[in-house]
Amino acid sequence: MSSAGFYAELPVLPDFSGVADPRSYAPLPGDWHVATCDVRNSTLAVAAGNYKHVNTVGASAVTAILNAAGDLDIPFIFEGDGSAFCVPPGLLEDAKAALVKTQEMAQKSFGLELRVATLPVAKIREAGYDIQVARVRVSANYIQAAFAGGGMAYADKYMKDPATAPLCEVKPGSVVARGSLEGLECRWQDIPSRHGETVSVMVRALSGEPGKAGLVYRDVLAKVREVYGSDDANHPLSPEAMNANALYQEVMTKVQDIYGSDETSHPISLPALAMTLDGKRLGIEAGVRAADRGAFGRWLWIMRARWFVILGWFLMKFGLMTEETDWSKYKETLVRNTDVRKFNDVYRQILAGNAAQREALDAWLAERYAKRELVYGLHVTDRAHMTCLVFNYSGKHLHFIDGADGGLFLAAKQFKERAAKLIDA
Repeated sequence: MSSAGFYAELPVLPDFSGVADPRSYAPLPGDWHVATCDVRNSTLAVAAGNYKHVNTVGASAVTAILNAAGDLDIPFIFEGDGSAFCVPPGLLEDAKAALVKTQEMAQKSFGLELRVATLPVAKIREAGYDIQVARVRVSANYIQAAFAGGGMAYADKYMKDPATAPLCEVKPGSVVARGSLEGLECRWQDIPSRHGETVSVMVRALSGEPGKAGLVYRDVLAKVREVYGSDDANHPLSPEAMNANALYQEVMTKVQDIYGSDETSHPISLPALAMTLDGKRLGIEAGVRAADRGAFGRWLWIMRARWFVILGWFLMKFGLMTEETDWSKYKETLVRNTDVRKFNDVYRQILAGNAAQREALDAWLAERYAKRELVYGLHVTDRAHMTCLVFNYSGKHLHFIDGADGGLFLAAKQFKERAAKLIDA
């Protein structure tokens, strides 16, 4: 297969359970690069009640990169306060320019500092990590990337570590900002949980054997692996990798046992979906799409967005058909095109449930954590955020879901605190 077409040519897993199987993955080509970005000092923004701004900046980076990629299919992941991408060499400069454009927008519109970095896959492998990629079908219109091998976590850590950050940072002025943020939309109210709680959970398997966390977990977040060597302990199909596979399968089964089916636990329900005319909420979209147009230009964008909200409500209310879209089915398609579960060496899910269910899941995870089998983080709120990427309304639209008031970011903070206790123990 060609290097640039690597991802598009991978087989597609029919359901999410396949992400736990090491045999589902293929190694990223050695000439590719990882591009990472995250909002610096996210804690302050979350504490100030601006997690939606943080979410929007992370989603805007995805929008910018996908617009730069055009018809080229590339793997990426949205992680709440940032995003990560794998790009072939021919897309690298455009990807840097798109992220710098997002960086400028984040500062201008929201006062947020977006870190941007790139790292060659070859350098990641030199450090003893790998990037393995799989494709998972979420819906008829959305295929999601999954990652294993520890390399994406290593790239993220490399970007944030003061000792290495200058080596991979895309420095201001080194690239001329260019690209498009077209497609980013924020026109929905927060979605209240139909069961009372919206839970953001993340889990990282350590090993199927208690007490062996140090062999599988290095620098808190990533598994040590020889990429193409013959060391059986680091082989993708090693007993330790298969033990982790079994644990992830157990986690997914436990979530379903406690929370019910994917449909029952989905954080988005059709009756709770409501569009907004609120100027503050629509102003977030205006901050992205009209960042360079001044205060009056942003006001005009809010007025424009309000018009489309009213039009969209009318079309969906009466189930009308236009040349592009059957609006009677748009909300159903929207719910299917959501990223409520994802895998990047860490299992993440956003769930709707009640307090008793959350307490049962927390107790089970705490028991497995005490056995040094996994690390986890959990955050609870009463509603979900949704940030939308709409390239067309007929089906090519993607919706990023996160818990409000901190969601995955605060779950990750708890996760890291637990991981640090294991390493120190």
